[in-house]
Amino acid sequence: MNMLRNFLDLMKRIFLKISFNISRLFNEPKIKANQEKLLEKNYNKKNNILIIVLTSGYDMVHGGILSISSIYEETKKIGETYGAQTVLCSLPGEPLLLKYTKFKNKNYIFNFPLLLSYFNDLDCLIIHIPEYACGQFLKKISDKEYSILDNIDNLHINIMIQNIDVFNDNFIEIQKLKKRFPEVTGTTAHQNYSNIKNRQKFGFPLHKLSTYVSPDQYDYKNYSNKEELIIVSNDKHPQRSEVLKMLQKKLPHLKIKIIKDMTYDEFKNIISKAKWALTFGEGLDGYFIEPIFSGAISFSVYNHRFFTKDFESLDTVYENYDELIKKMPSDLKRLDNKSAYENYQKQQFNLCSKYYDHKEYIENLKLFYKGDYTYK
Repeated sequence: MNMLRNFLDLMKRIFLKISFNISRLFNEPKIKANQEKLLEKNYNKKNNILIIVLTSGYDMVHGGILSISSIYEETKKIGETYGAQTVLCSLPGEPLLLKYTKFKNKNYIFNFPLLLSYFNDLDCLIIHIPEYACGQFLKKISDKEYSILDNIDNLHINIMIQNIDVFNDNFIEIQKLKKRFPEVTGTTAHQNYSNIKNRQKFGFPLHKLSTYVSPDQYDYKNYSNKEELIIVSNDKHPQRSEVLKMLQKKLPHLKIKIIKDMTYDEFKNIISKAKWALTFGEGLDGYFIEPIFSGAISFSVYNHRFFTKDFESLDTVYENYDELIKKMPSDLKRLDNKSAYENYQKQQFNLCSKYYDHKEYIENLKLFYKGDYTYK
């Protein structure tokens, strides 16, 4: 039975890959033509200051893509004051994509080789690269594109460090990038790994940016307006099945909703209804923070690489998953009354608000473009 299931899964993956490649074959010429028209319509090719924000070429939605899209949108506003043009661009080697469709946005996405051929008189170029894609960038750009980049007087490569674990997994490729280009910096999404120790370890200036997330962007509902619902991240974890079985057994009245295959608007709508949230991800992530800003109480396991020390004081941030399995049912029952819920929810809300503020995020981004880095 397992062999048959594995065979069917393999056939499904092969079929999906073939379907995707056929779709690319037919769609990409049309996408490229549209990109060319949009470039000519919206961008002055004689402008000599350009900022490129690299993003995934796959039409999907997750925290990383939302964060990169926000960096692009806010950079576009800031860049205009400096006479710079800002372009969102798919990563070299990935499919051509004109626009993300899983969340509301007005952002068109362009092809990297097309940009370098269109803007052919650049004096200054800043390229933002996601931490996971540094090796891909080095391998996928052509000799011709390297030559163009090498002839730009002021070329600045910035690594968007959104996940320190992913950064560390790609550290060798990042060091190759640092050696290949004269000016490299890093911007960070979390307070906990924004420090002078990491700046010294990485060997380039480090600047805390934070993220687009802030309390004012969510539909906050109080205890009385919440449903008996817990949302759960779709991250893989060895004890995930054990945790979910425990919730089903000890809290049978609670509806469990796994967050997958939905748009960002659908996600924001469901977290506004949910009374509880549980993340199996890095801990201090969108599945933890965004439900809190929507009035939920979030549960997680403490991850020292992402959480700052003050999050250890939260009753629903556990030392490990064994402790979560042991304590979560009783903690959830204890907090499931208006007074206890609202007091503790306020504690979580205030702590997250300390680190996630949209105005501060914009100011940090402005400081970056002024070259005023947190850790030089």
